[in-house]
Amino acid sequence: MSGGWTRRGALQAGAAVGLGGAWAAARAQEESLTLRVGWGHSPPYQFETPQGPAGLDIELLTVWARAAGVKLQWVRATWARQLLEAQAGTLDLMLSATPSEERRGFADFTAAYRQENLGLISLAGQGLEVADLRELEGRPVKIGIMRGMAFQPGLAQTLERPGLQRQLVPLRGDDMTLAALRAGQLTYILSDVVSIRHMASQGPGEPVSVALAFPPAPVHVLVSRHALNRHPGLLGRLNEALQRVRGSPAWVQALARYPGA
Repeated sequence: MSGGWTRRGALQAGAAVGLGGAWAAARAQEESLTLRVGWGHSPPYQFETPQGPAGLDIELLTVWARAAGVKLQWVRATWARQLLEAQAGTLDLMLSATPSEERRGFADFTAAYRQENLGLISLAGQGLEVADLRELEGRPVKIGIMRGMAFQPGLAQTLERPGLQRQLVPLRGDDMTLAALRAGQLTYILSDVVSIRHMASQGPGEPVSVALAFPPAPVHVLVSRHALNRHPGLLGRLNEALQRVRGSPAWVQALARYPGA
Protein backbone atom coordinates (compact mmCIF):
# COMPACT_ATOMS: atom_id res chain seq x y z
CA MET A 1 0.00 0.00 0.00
CA SER A 2 2.67 2.44 1.01
CA GLY A 3 4.74 1.83 -2.16
CA GLY A 4 1.63 2.20 -4.42
CA TRP A 5 0.67 5.47 -2.80
CA THR A 6 4.16 6.80 -3.29
CA ARG A 7 4.11 5.97 -6.99
CA ARG A 8 0.70 7.63 -7.40
CA GLY A 9 1.96 10.66 -5.54
CA ALA A 10 4.99 10.85 -7.75
CA LEU A 11 2.84 10.59 -10.89
CA GLN A 12 0.46 13.27 -9.63
CA ALA A 13 3.34 15.52 -8.66
CA GLY A 14 4.93 15.01 -12.08
CA ALA A 15 1.63 15.84 -13.78
CA ALA A 16 1.28 18.95 -11.67
CA VAL A 17 4.79 20.03 -12.53
CA GLY A 18 4.06 19.37 -16.20
CA LEU A 19 0.86 21.40 -16.11
CA GLY A 20 2.57 24.14 -14.17
CA GLY A 21 5.40 24.23 -16.65
CA ALA A 22 3.00 24.37 -19.57
CA TRP A 23 1.05 27.19 -17.90
CA ALA A 24 4.25 29.09 -17.17
CA ALA A 25 5.45 28.64 -20.76
CA ALA A 26 2.09 29.83 -22.12
CA ARG A 27 2.14 32.76 -19.73
CA ALA A 28 5.67 33.70 -20.75
CA GLN A 29 4.75 33.47 -24.42
CA GLU A 30 1.70 35.67 -23.85
CA GLU A 31 3.68 38.23 -21.86
CA SER A 32 6.43 38.42 -24.49
CA LEU A 33 4.01 38.79 -27.39
CA THR A 34 5.45 40.72 -30.35
CA LEU A 35 3.17 41.95 -33.14
CA ARG A 36 4.07 43.23 -36.61
CA VAL A 37 2.42 46.59 -37.31
CA GLY A 38 2.05 48.21 -40.72
CA TRP A 39 2.63 51.93 -41.20
CA GLY A 40 3.03 54.31 -44.11
CA HIS A 41 3.39 57.94 -45.08
CA SER A 42 0.34 59.76 -43.77
CA PRO A 43 1.49 62.74 -41.69
CA PRO A 44 0.78 63.84 -39.03
CA TYR A 45 -0.47 60.36 -38.14
CA GLN A 46 2.39 58.29 -39.55
CA PHE A 47 5.68 59.47 -41.04
CA GLU A 48 9.36 58.61 -41.12
CA THR A 49 12.13 60.22 -39.08
CA PRO A 50 15.83 59.29 -38.74
CA GLN A 51 14.88 57.58 -35.48
CA GLY A 52 12.11 55.52 -37.09
CA PRO A 53 8.34 55.88 -37.52
CA ALA A 54 6.65 58.80 -35.75
CA GLY A 55 3.28 60.52 -35.66
CA LEU A 56 0.08 60.50 -33.67
CA ASP A 57 -0.91 56.93 -34.59
CA ILE A 58 2.58 55.67 -33.80
CA GLU A 59 2.65 57.36 -30.41
CA LEU A 60 -0.87 56.29 -29.44
CA LEU A 61 -0.26 52.65 -30.37
CA THR A 62 3.07 52.65 -28.51
CA VAL A 63 1.35 53.82 -25.32
CA TRP A 64 -1.52 51.40 -25.91
CA ALA A 65 0.73 48.39 -26.59
CA ARG A 66 2.76 49.09 -23.48
CA ALA A 67 -0.42 48.96 -21.42
CA ALA A 68 -1.33 45.65 -23.10
CA GLY A 69 2.12 44.17 -22.49
CA VAL A 70 2.74 43.85 -26.23
CA LYS A 71 5.93 44.59 -28.15
CA LEU A 72 5.70 46.13 -31.61
CA GLN A 73 7.70 45.50 -34.75
CA TRP A 74 7.12 48.29 -37.29
CA VAL A 75 6.80 47.37 -40.97
CA ARG A 76 6.64 50.14 -43.57
CA ALA A 77 4.41 49.38 -46.57
CA THR A 78 1.77 51.00 -48.75
CA TRP A 79 -1.82 50.63 -47.55
CA ALA A 80 -2.68 48.14 -50.29
CA ARG A 81 0.42 46.10 -49.45
CA GLN A 82 -0.50 46.09 -45.77
CA LEU A 83 -3.91 44.65 -46.62
CA LEU A 84 -2.31 41.85 -48.65
CA GLU A 85 0.12 41.03 -45.84
CA ALA A 86 -2.65 41.03 -43.24
CA GLN A 87 -4.57 38.55 -45.37
CA ALA A 88 -1.46 36.38 -45.75
CA GLY A 89 -0.70 36.48 -42.02
CA THR A 90 2.65 38.25 -42.35
CA LEU A 91 1.25 41.43 -40.76
CA ASP A 92 -0.68 41.44 -37.49
CA LEU A 93 -1.98 45.00 -37.08
CA MET A 94 -2.92 47.95 -39.29
CA LEU A 95 -3.51 51.46 -37.99
CA SER A 96 -6.28 53.92 -38.79
CA ALA A 97 -8.54 51.24 -40.30
CA THR A 98 -12.21 51.46 -41.23
CA PRO A 99 -14.21 48.22 -40.88
CA SER A 100 -15.81 46.78 -44.00
CA GLU A 101 -17.52 43.53 -44.90
CA GLU A 102 -14.59 42.53 -47.11
CA ARG A 103 -12.03 43.18 -44.41
CA ARG A 104 -13.99 41.21 -41.82
CA GLY A 105 -13.28 38.17 -43.96
CA PHE A 106 -9.64 38.23 -42.87
CA ALA A 107 -9.56 40.47 -39.79
CA ASP A 108 -11.37 41.94 -36.82
CA PHE A 109 -11.21 45.41 -35.33
CA THR A 110 -10.47 46.93 -31.95
CA ALA A 111 -12.65 49.58 -30.41
CA ALA A 112 -12.21 52.97 -32.08
CA TYR A 113 -9.18 54.89 -30.81
CA ARG A 114 -9.58 58.22 -32.66
CA GLN A 115 -11.60 59.90 -35.39
CA GLU A 116 -10.73 60.85 -38.95
CA ASN A 117 -12.08 63.74 -41.00
CA LEU A 118 -12.67 62.81 -44.62
CA GLY A 119 -13.24 65.42 -47.25
CA LEU A 120 -13.39 66.05 -50.97
CA ILE A 121 -10.33 68.20 -51.54
CA SER A 122 -9.33 70.40 -54.48
CA LEU A 123 -6.69 72.97 -55.20
CA ALA A 124 -7.67 76.28 -53.64
CA GLY A 125 -9.99 78.21 -55.94
CA GLN A 126 -10.19 75.49 -58.58
CA GLY A 127 -12.71 72.89 -57.44
CA LEU A 128 -16.43 73.52 -57.25
CA GLU A 129 -17.94 73.22 -53.79
CA VAL A 130 -20.65 70.56 -53.74
CA ALA A 131 -23.27 69.51 -51.23
CA ASP A 132 -23.30 65.86 -52.31
CA LEU A 133 -20.88 63.65 -54.23
CA ARG A 134 -23.67 62.64 -56.58
CA GLU A 135 -23.60 66.17 -58.02
CA LEU A 136 -20.32 65.22 -59.70
CA GLU A 137 -21.77 62.34 -61.73
CA GLY A 138 -21.55 63.04 -65.43
CA ARG A 139 -19.08 65.87 -65.01
CA PRO A 140 -15.56 65.69 -66.47
CA VAL A 141 -13.85 65.24 -63.11
CA LYS A 142 -11.40 62.71 -61.69
CA ILE A 143 -11.29 61.87 -57.99
CA GLY A 144 -8.10 60.43 -56.53
CA ILE A 145 -8.32 57.89 -53.70
CA MET A 146 -5.73 55.75 -51.95
CA ARG A 147 -5.74 52.20 -53.29
CA GLY A 148 -7.37 49.77 -50.85
CA MET A 149 -9.16 52.50 -48.90
CA ALA A 150 -12.50 51.66 -47.25
CA PHE A 151 -15.25 54.11 -46.37
CA GLN A 152 -18.14 54.37 -43.94
CA PRO A 153 -21.25 52.50 -45.20
CA GLY A 154 -23.20 55.50 -46.48
CA LEU A 155 -20.26 56.98 -48.36
CA ALA A 156 -19.20 53.55 -49.64
CA GLN A 157 -22.70 53.01 -51.05
CA THR A 158 -22.61 56.38 -52.82
CA LEU A 159 -19.22 55.58 -54.36
CA GLU A 160 -20.64 52.35 -55.80
CA ARG A 161 -22.76 54.39 -58.22
CA PRO A 162 -21.52 53.61 -61.75
CA GLY A 163 -21.06 57.25 -62.66
CA LEU A 164 -18.80 57.88 -59.66
CA GLN A 165 -16.95 54.59 -60.07
CA ARG A 166 -15.79 55.73 -63.49
CA GLN A 167 -14.42 58.93 -61.97
CA LEU A 168 -12.34 57.29 -59.22
CA VAL A 169 -8.57 57.04 -59.71
CA PRO A 170 -6.87 54.73 -57.17
CA LEU A 171 -3.25 55.61 -56.44
CA ARG A 172 -0.64 54.11 -54.14
CA GLY A 173 -0.70 56.77 -51.42
CA ASP A 174 -1.88 60.25 -50.45
CA ASP A 175 1.45 61.75 -51.42
CA MET A 176 0.81 60.51 -54.96
CA THR A 177 -2.78 61.79 -55.02
CA LEU A 178 -1.60 65.24 -53.92
CA ALA A 179 1.12 65.28 -56.58
CA ALA A 180 -1.43 64.23 -59.23
CA LEU A 181 -3.84 66.94 -58.06
CA ARG A 182 -1.15 69.61 -58.38
CA ALA A 183 -0.12 68.24 -61.77
CA GLY A 184 -3.66 68.69 -63.07
CA GLN A 185 -4.25 64.95 -63.42
CA LEU A 186 -7.01 64.98 -60.79
CA THR A 187 -9.83 67.37 -59.99
CA TYR A 188 -10.31 66.23 -56.40
CA ILE A 189 -8.86 63.97 -53.72
CA LEU A 190 -11.12 61.99 -51.40
CA SER A 191 -9.08 61.49 -48.25
CA ASP A 192 -8.31 62.64 -44.72
CA VAL A 193 -8.39 66.42 -44.68
CA VAL A 194 -5.84 66.79 -41.88
CA SER A 195 -3.26 64.63 -43.64
CA ILE A 196 -3.65 66.23 -47.08
CA ARG A 197 -3.49 69.74 -45.63
CA HIS A 198 -0.42 68.81 -43.63
CA MET A 199 1.39 67.42 -46.69
CA ALA A 200 0.33 70.39 -48.82
CA SER A 201 1.79 72.82 -46.28
CA GLN A 202 5.15 71.09 -46.05
CA GLY A 203 6.51 71.90 -49.50
CA PRO A 204 6.11 74.11 -52.55
CA GLY A 205 2.90 74.00 -54.53
CA GLU A 206 -0.62 75.32 -54.53
CA PRO A 207 -2.62 75.21 -51.30
CA VAL A 208 -5.70 73.00 -51.05
CA SER A 209 -9.27 73.60 -49.94
CA VAL A 210 -12.17 71.38 -48.90
CA ALA A 211 -15.03 71.24 -51.40
CA LEU A 212 -17.13 68.86 -49.31
CA ALA A 213 -16.57 67.78 -45.71
CA PHE A 214 -17.96 64.56 -44.27
CA PRO A 215 -18.87 63.95 -40.62
CA PRO A 216 -16.00 62.74 -38.42
CA ALA A 217 -15.81 58.95 -38.39
CA PRO A 218 -14.12 56.48 -36.01
CA VAL A 219 -11.01 54.54 -36.97
CA HIS A 220 -9.74 51.33 -35.42
CA VAL A 221 -6.76 49.01 -35.36
CA LEU A 222 -7.25 46.12 -37.77
CA VAL A 223 -6.17 42.78 -36.23
CA SER A 224 -5.51 40.02 -38.74
CA ARG A 225 -7.40 36.76 -38.38
CA HIS A 226 -4.08 34.91 -38.38
CA ALA A 227 -2.96 36.86 -35.31
CA LEU A 228 -6.28 36.18 -33.58
CA ASN A 229 -5.98 32.46 -34.29
CA ARG A 230 -2.47 32.40 -32.83
CA HIS A 231 -3.50 34.47 -29.80
CA PRO A 232 -7.24 33.90 -29.11
CA GLY A 233 -7.45 36.50 -26.34
CA LEU A 234 -5.65 39.22 -28.26
CA LEU A 235 -8.63 41.37 -29.24
CA GLY A 236 -9.97 41.48 -25.69
CA ARG A 237 -6.49 42.19 -24.37
CA LEU A 238 -6.10 45.17 -26.70
CA ASN A 239 -9.55 46.56 -25.97
CA GLU A 240 -9.08 46.27 -22.21
CA ALA A 241 -5.75 48.06 -22.47
CA LEU A 242 -7.33 50.81 -24.57
CA GLN A 243 -9.96 51.40 -21.89
CA ARG A 244 -7.23 51.68 -19.26
CA VAL A 245 -4.92 53.96 -21.21
CA ARG A 246 -7.38 56.35 -22.84
CA GLY A 247 -7.25 59.58 -20.90
CA SER A 248 -3.92 58.71 -19.27
CA PRO A 249 -1.24 61.42 -19.14
CA ALA A 250 0.81 59.72 -21.88
CA TRP A 251 -2.24 59.45 -24.17
CA VAL A 252 -3.31 63.05 -23.57
CA GLN A 253 0.23 64.32 -24.12
CA ALA A 254 0.45 62.47 -27.45
CA LEU A 255 -2.79 64.09 -28.61
CA ALA A 256 -1.54 67.51 -27.48
CA ARG A 257 1.58 67.16 -29.64
CA TYR A 258 -0.61 66.96 -32.77
CA PRO A 259 -3.27 69.68 -32.42
CA GLY A 260 -6.00 69.42 -35.01
CA ALA A 261 -5.26 65.78 -35.80
